[in-house]
Amino acid sequence: MDNEELVGCSGSCGSCGGCGSADEESLPVLVLTDENGKEVTFEKLDVVVLEDGRSFLIVSELKEDYEEEVEVVILEIKEEDGEQVYDTLTDEDLLKDVYSRFLKQQGIEEDEE
Repeated sequence: MDNEELVGCSGSCGSCGGCGSADEESLPVLVLTDENGKEVTFEKLDVVVLEDGRSFLIVSELKEDYEEEVEVVILEIKEEDGEQVYDTLTDEDLLKDVYSRFLKQQGIEEDEE
């Protein structure tokens, strides 16, 4: 994902870390362009910050019809040439750690496997 556009946030802060200021009609959404040039719209769910200062954006693709289980995407927030960019995570252990922290921040108990 290499291009972003923030649309529809009702907050005045300019970014969303899950503050809850948006209502259903003005969700904090992010439009990203994938590697094939296709625009994909995501709802921003939360931001997870690790002790080492790395930040991760938790998003879910906005769809017309929602299933019971929502698939989340975890993107590392980086800065390149003074601009914020999002990088897809490939490290399975890091993905599990960030996802676990996201669930904890949301007050959701993780299922025991």
